[in-house]
Amino acid sequence: MKLAQHALGWLTLALGSALSACASHHTSGEAGLVITKGGTYSGRYQSAASGEACVRVATTEPVVLDGCTLTGPGNLIEAGEGANLTVRNCRGQGLPPTADKQAPGRFLDAYKPQRLVVEHNFFAQTSGMVINRWSGTTGALTVRYNQARNVDGRWRDNAGSTHCSFLILNTVAHLPGIEIAYNEVLNAPGQSLVEDNINLYNSSGTAASPLRVHDNFVRGAYPYPATAGQFTGTGLTSDGDAKTADAATAYVEADHNQLVSTGNAGLNIAAGHDIYYHDNRIVTSGLLPNGQRFNATHAGLGVFNFYKQPASVFFNNRAERNVIGYVRWGASSPYPDRQDLSPDACATCTDTSSLPNPITLATEQNEWALWQQKLKRAGVAVGPLPGGKK
Repeated sequence: MKLAQHALGWLTLALGSALSACASHHTSGEAGLVITKGGTYSGRYQSAASGEACVRVATTEPVVLDGCTLTGPGNLIEAGEGANLTVRNCRGQGLPPTADKQAPGRFLDAYKPQRLVVEHNFFAQTSGMVINRWSGTTGALTVRYNQARNVDGRWRDNAGSTHCSFLILNTVAHLPGIEIAYNEVLNAPGQSLVEDNINLYNSSGTAASPLRVHDNFVRGAYPYPATAGQFTGTGLTSDGDAKTADAATAYVEADHNQLVSTGNAGLNIAAGHDIYYHDNRIVTSGLLPNGQRFNATHAGLGVFNFYKQPASVFFNNRAERNVIGYVRWGASSPYPDRQDLSPDACATCTDTSSLPNPITLATEQNEWALWQQKLKRAGVAVGPLPGGKK
């Protein structure tokens, strides 16, 4: 069903071999540096093969990676169970895979950390970050002020792909204080292949402390090739196949994000309960930067029970005061060649503001100007800080 294409992709992922790539964890194997003692580490680290990490954290003592430069075709950083890790002011560059059926490595692959702070980093041509489960129900989880370029799940020789995201939270459940904020993600057509830029899979905050996703700028979610007509990605999706309310994605608040030029959808609520999207901006012109039509668009915003969860699992989900201008060629809601809200799948979407036609590449570029103004007003710098300031 076109409406739920992004979730269909994740359902396939959950049932197929690609899940192991999404939710993999590494406790052995090659690594340029294996950290077994707490402390602050900096320097240049490089790997030469897809199965080799640049840095692996193999201790529960506090570790800080500060000002590192990481380059390689494998995962740039891996963190094992119980890791207490801060990654700041680092630069990561993914390289083409050296093995078949492999995507570029992740900037960060963490399995059951107890504390994780990822701030003021820059990374390009990686398959993003995955946080796979959590140790306990306390400990900081913040992903803020990062710059990502061209999140890319393509295998070498374009022989296939692995679903990947700027950030996937996979079964990070009942954790208070999660904050994903002020990240800048730019994906170019033909140079990237991202699924949901941010995917919350069976992950949750708490009623008193919702999982916050706010003030992020995401531009680009394209199929490969970018002119293809089918795509399952989004800007942000709540996701997951949980059978109970306790295990489902829940207690999420996503607000003041900007989702620009995203195929399939800008924002989707496809699973879970107590999820609140409000005051976001979704702008897609239906054009690629070279002026060709962007054919793989569906709708700006949707709220739908893709996994057919019972009413005891999928409930109290709503979207309010979102600003949308989303082009879908041949549609007409609310204006010609527009599909701001998913047809018959946004009953709890209220007070939506639809931008007037035409929605053009200049409209998209204006979102970038608004983002720069927001950063200036807030006094926020994204990416590595000069001199490695804290």
